[in-house]
Amino acid sequence: MRLIIKNRARPKRGGVSAEVGLCLPFFFLLIFSMVEITRLGMAYNLLTLAVREGCRVAVIPGNTQTNGESAARTILNAGGITSYNTPHWTWGSGQTSLAGTHLGDPVTLTISVPFRNISWLPSPLFLGSATLSASATHCSETPN
Repeated sequence: MRLIIKNRARPKRGGVSAEVGLCLPFFFLLIFSMVEITRLGMAYNLLTLAVREGCRVAVIPGNTQTNGESAARTILNAGGITSYNTPHWTWGSGQTSLAGTHLGDPVTLTISVPFRNISWLPSPLFLGSATLSASATHCSETPN
């Protein structure tokens, strides 16, 4: 008995390169979006920590809002956030400064930073117009 072997079709060339050409942009889009979202979460946690610490330092008797801003700046700089909007302070009703607060008055520190200033990508893909903002409120510890 004689075995008949069919001619094998020649492999099609370029199939893999076409698949790579179609899939690679989506893969990079996924990677870059993961980097951007991760940086957003990390920066928000750092910003929250900084305002909490800055407000906590400021309400201690003998300290000023400059001490609080310095404490917040130290934390932000350690995390790589060096460019942010001017910190905004609010005090209890009728107060004009931190020095005028009394024991138990609320003191709030708010700091915001545009995401484009902290993105690890040269040009943020999705979150370029977003602004992160965090605030913390503590009670003044200044005795009456």
